[in-house]
Amino acid sequence: MFTHWLWILAVLTNVNSLPTQWRSATVKRGVTDLDKQYDYVVGTAGTTVADRLSEDGTNTVLMIEFGSLALDDSFMPPWNVPAPEFLYNLTSVPQPNVNNRTFPVINGRVVGGASAVNGQLHNRGSRHDYENWSKFAGNEGWDWDSIFPYFKRSSTFHEPTQEMKDFGMTYDLGAWGNSTPIHAAFPPYQYPGQRIQWKGWVEKEGVVVQKEHANGDAHGVFWVPTAMNPETGYNRSFAGIGHWLEVNFEQVEGLQKAVSVVVQPRYGDNTTFLVKAEREVILSAAATRTPQLLQLSGIGPHDVLQGAGVDVVVDLPGVGWNLQDHSFSMSQYNFTKDIWPNPAQINTNASFRNEAIAEYKENNTGPYAAYIVCSGIFLPGPAFLGNLTTSLVQQVEVQDPSEYLPADTPPELVAGYAAQKSILLDSFLSNTSAILEHLFQGSPRGTAILLKPFSRGTIRLNATDPLGPPIVDYRLLSNPIDLQLHIRMQQYLRHHFATSPALAPLGPVELDPGPNLPSDTDVEDWLIKQDKLYASNAHQVGTAAMMPRELGGVVDGELRVYGTKGLRVVDCSIIPLIPGAHTMATAYAIGEKAADLIKAANK
Repeated sequence: MFTHWLWILAVLTNVNSLPTQWRSATVKRGVTDLDKQYDYVVGTAGTTVADRLSEDGTNTVLMIEFGSLALDDSFMPPWNVPAPEFLYNLTSVPQPNVNNRTFPVINGRVVGGASAVNGQLHNRGSRHDYENWSKFAGNEGWDWDSIFPYFKRSSTFHEPTQEMKDFGMTYDLGAWGNSTPIHAAFPPYQYPGQRIQWKGWVEKEGVVVQKEHANGDAHGVFWVPTAMNPETGYNRSFAGIGHWLEVNFEQVEGLQKAVSVVVQPRYGDNTTFLVKAEREVILSAAATRTPQLLQLSGIGPHDVLQGAGVDVVVDLPGVGWNLQDHSFSMSQYNFTKDIWPNPAQINTNASFRNEAIAEYKENNTGPYAAYIVCSGIFLPGPAFLGNLTTSLVQQVEVQDPSEYLPADTPPELVAGYAAQKSILLDSFLSNTSAILEHLFQGSPRGTAILLKPFSRGTIRLNATDPLGPPIVDYRLLSNPIDLQLHIRMQQYLRHHFATSPALAPLGPVELDPGPNLPSDTDVEDWLIKQDKLYASNAHQVGTAAMMPRELGGVVDGELRVYGTKGLRVVDCSIIPLIPGAHTMATAYAIGEKAADLIKAANK
């Protein structure tokens, strides 16, 4: 059963209907049940930071959510596709570089946000990725050595079963924590074809095999745990519900101090409720909604605000700019000599499917437990580009920083992109920073994910309906280098499927794009004209970037919004450069570090 409530953390105790880890919380059924003031107001998906701020019982914390509170176990098994109720109905604007296609903007509209509806891959980026953050954040502790303890703190790791150890799974306990309700575990089942595909990559020239990626070595081929609790079979992600409209400010010491939040219930009339924040307001609405809420509150590019009829509180050009995501394509193959069982039989063999469902429901194991991919390759540029690496880097070096940005890009953002581009080029030349991701689990798919794009998108208020969905423009392939990279990634995977000695016993035959389309031009046409390129992996970041203000930044190294006091952003929108990893684990680490920053500032 799914309910629609507001939830306050650390106000009452003994709420027996809630999960154990949240029994220091109470649920409020409407805005009229709220107190008028709390120490901290957190919205809308900051479960980690809200939990940490409230854990000692000395602070009152209001957690505001827009999504549904899902406590029904049927929501959690990994094969369940999220119902529309648990996703925002949000679509990008047409993308001119891919036949004006639009793309869904995947965001969880459920307590726990994206962690309740994503693919559950619990991986981290490389040391190199987070060292790049520190180049923008100053001396505020965002380098790898500083953030690594927060990665450990944010998860409880479970070793694989003995059967999975024998299958070949490797790990390092020292990379993981053991004291939080966020679980990281390996599925207790893998298809036998997985071992064959693993062997194919291990034997591949230029591919490094990592025992454990989570120590900062997220490049090469390795196993990745998933956000699952082996004791229950589903991940834990809980918070609460409501609709945050805007932040109110007062002038204090030359800054705009956040003093209150306007809340509107998701259902019912348009009645609003004012909640005061005694200490701080913490915005955690994800990279798509955080810039919208900042702009609604009068913080953002003045032309965007004025166009939507919003009074300018702080002219901050970077709000809503710098949107990054992991675009991808997928080639298809047929294993003509596939071994039994294999992933395709879940869809083609009713008897096998029913047995698998029964096994999962009985003991949380079997093929359905392997629905989540937990191994893959994360390749640096030189490993798959080879001699073309230098050529591509040189092409980017001669680009004018403003050449492929929107025509109205403010000069601060142009300068910031120039700084990013320089760092990205260093990443492309590195042997320890992943550019290409390909996950595999025994199925004949050639998924190629671009981990470090050069294109940048935007998120803006809808001038005709500011309270409606924001205008999301991925600007897919706006920098033509990204198209070249997608072509190279697919050509690399096609060659691997066609020539790997380890895969030969499976008899791989390419179906899509097909062996009759061998050239780079053929692949480009396949990607663009046959609609095989996708804008998003639901890994949106960067729209309230942690960068210097003069480079288009929105928050400083302590996540404080420039020009304000008592207002921070704590979500993936603060990421200046997208890491070579799925973003869930990074989001948890950001929340853990932010909680320490906030506590230290409010002693």
